[in-house]
Amino acid sequence: MTANPAPMKRIATVLLPLCLVAALAASTATARASSLRFSFLPSRMLQGGEVAVRVAVRPRAARCSLAVLYRGGGTQSGLPAVQARKGVAEWRWTVPLDTQAGLARVTASCKGAGRVTAKVLVVGQLIPVKVDVVKRGFSIRPLPYGGTTVSYGLMLHNESKNQDALQVNVLVNFVMADNKLLGSESSNVGLIPAGGDYAYGDELTFPEGAPIDRLEVVVQVGAHGKPGALPPAIANLRVLPDPYDPGFVGSVEGELINDQPALELWNARLSTVVFDAAGNILGGGTGYAFQTLPPGTREFIKLTMGLKAIPITRAASAVVSVDPSWRQPGS
Repeated sequence: MTANPAPMKRIATVLLPLCLVAALAASTATARASSLRFSFLPSRMLQGGEVAVRVAVRPRAARCSLAVLYRGGGTQSGLPAVQARKGVAEWRWTVPLDTQAGLARVTASCKGAGRVTAKVLVVGQLIPVKVDVVKRGFSIRPLPYGGTTVSYGLMLHNESKNQDALQVNVLVNFVMADNKLLGSESSNVGLIPAGGDYAYGDELTFPEGAPIDRLEVVVQVGAHGKPGALPPAIANLRVLPDPYDPGFVGSVEGELINDQPALELWNARLSTVVFDAAGNILGGGTGYAFQTLPPGTREFIKLTMGLKAIPITRAASAVVSVDPSWRQPGS
């Protein structure tokens, strides 16, 4: 019995148009893909660095947009849609410092040309934050009941303009004329704002004489971060004599103001440096503020510790720095 070949012929007749359609679709997809490509794409991006991306596109005046998705889900803001000029569209931006390192997905889309995607490595940047000692000074006083106290002060400056210095350790060595150390003292400062100063003051008492020739200071920055809330404001400072020892400084007094609109000042560590009329550092001291301050309020402050070696006749002015603890109101 001979099989009827007609059904097979009909199947072949149907498959031929389908294959043609698929081939045409593939050809169209290839054409669309070839009409948009990255003409310049960096091999890597640096945290905090500038980036440029260009695409070549047909139609030559197509409107294009660019999207950047960083590792961890962050996206690049501020990339407007652009009109290609002579078949080229370009974008430039700065990668945020806090962008997570790793592969970022860059996608360009152009009207009438489709889209193209590539991956670029974001490289972490080691941001050195340096804190310098811009001024230092001290006063020495033998105590009536024995021993010697040394009041000292430092003006510290954070050289970084865009990073707060955090967990700053300050080591002060007391050096004699023969370059030998008589004593050392260290303490931590929680925050020195980006581009800001910190008045670091304290005292060290010795059981006998203290022939100190100079201060040797070592500053180590434990961490850094994006600029946060600035320390609260200080106003109406004055340097006053000790009522029981009127030849020497007894206190630095003034007002502590919470000028943050949405944060509550829980407490604060205070540090002061006292200057003479020429701006030289005579010494310094410390204090605390424990009163909680809601936004827009103030309190009286009085720093007394560490100042008794400073002659009141030489003291002309003072600076107080604040190491604050903030919290959300009601927390």
